[in-house]
Amino acid sequence: MGLPVDIIDKENAVDKIGIWIDESKKLRQIVTAYSEFYVTGTRDKDFSQIMKDSDMVTPDGISVLAAAEYLKRSKGKSLLGKILEGLVTGKKILKGELGETVTGVWLFDRLTKEAADKGWRVFLLGGWDNVSSRTAKMLLKRFPKLKISFDMGETRVGTDPITDKRVVQKINDFKTDILFVAYNPIKQEKWIANHKELLRVKVAIGVGGTFNEYLGEFKKAPLWMENSGLKWLWRVWVEPRRLGRILRAVVVFPWLVFMESLN
Repeated sequence: MGLPVDIIDKENAVDKIGIWIDESKKLRQIVTAYSEFYVTGTRDKDFSQIMKDSDMVTPDGISVLAAAEYLKRSKGKSLLGKILEGLVTGKKILKGELGETVTGVWLFDRLTKEAADKGWRVFLLGGWDNVSSRTAKMLLKRFPKLKISFDMGETRVGTDPITDKRVVQKINDFKTDILFVAYNPIKQEKWIANHKELLRVKVAIGVGGTFNEYLGEFKKAPLWMENSGLKWLWRVWVEPRRLGRILRAVVVFPWLVFMESLN
């Protein structure tokens, strides 16, 4: 659909980020993209451009890997061939044969450990109900040597320029290496992109509800459901209010991918 994804495994992603932290002289933006991002990108030109301009777009969900696999396998085939390739790809999803996802939750967990080991400075921005401060405290219990700071930031993104200016200054004064932004998906990626010229940061990543998940406030899906592409079904069960978003991910996204294959 004209939007990128880097087919990269977890260890290579971490290695690349480590090189950027040690050597880069500009902010590198990482997008952990799941299927809803691609649906949004088809109608939001600003967000589409942000994804294209990002330095790394990791597959945060098996459906993104499945889409890439399907589009590659179905290229040049008849309509019947495309339908059959869809069934083959579905079988690969259920058997866990499509490669490795690199999720925001996993990156957060791994990069904070790397930061503690290597002396990188970490800043947590966003979240509500003091979630960034509570996450920082939990991280310090786990990694006492971790250099970390935090701020809740704006309550409603883009409505409080005074708080926004203060937050940017706080991030820069801390000499941040890795900035994790929890301003909700899409909004957080736009915030990072819009502040690239102001932030003196090595790497910035939007992480959505990762802080809450790290604190254990979201029930994690069983591993077998994650590996077989059924995490969405678990999310519907534990958070029915997410049904609209999940339908875009498991119905609209596959349909758009199929239509792309006909192009």
